[in-house]
Amino acid sequence: LAGSAAALAVLARPAPARALDIGATAPDFTLPATGGGSVALADVVKSSKYTVLYFYNQDFSQGCSIEAERFNQALGDFKAKGATVVGVSMDPMEKHEEFCTAKGLGFKLLSDGDGSVSAAYGADLKIPILGKFSDRQTFLIDDKGVVVGHWLERDGSMANVKTPAHTTQIIDAIGKL
Repeated sequence: LAGSAAALAVLARPAPARALDIGATAPDFTLPATGGGSVALADVVKSSKYTVLYFYNQDFSQGCSIEAERFNQALGDFKAKGATVVGVSMDPMEKHEEFCTAKGLGFKLLSDGDGSVSAAYGADLKIPILGKFSDRQTFLIDDKGVVVGHWLERDGSMANVKTPAHTTQIIDAIGKL
């Protein structure tokens, strides 16, 4: 059994994705959104001073639930800074709708069913045996569509999402721009 556990640990090690660098143009996309219809990044960027685009693993998982709640609690602070929050995962739209209702979320979740948008942002996570997920990352995009902030859980640049530290980190970064 110990050998099996060690083998599984090696197999479950995520394949690293190549994330966008600060200064890069954010890849445009249109994805299905909660509440009906779809959302195009270009439209969000045009209508906001900043776009907070966060990728997360899975609806209803413990960490992702807390992360979504933290973003929701900080919506007023983001709006005060001219920022719109949008969440993306590879979960199907039906699951997103259930998650938004259960958590009372006041922002859109987008379904990246085939993982192509996650891949374009370097936020795709492939775990052998378990499958594909969106990797926990947050991008701050300005009104010109340029990435001006990036936080990644795996490299330690992202503050703890289970506390308000990560949303505070983003709000503070907006304040310095």
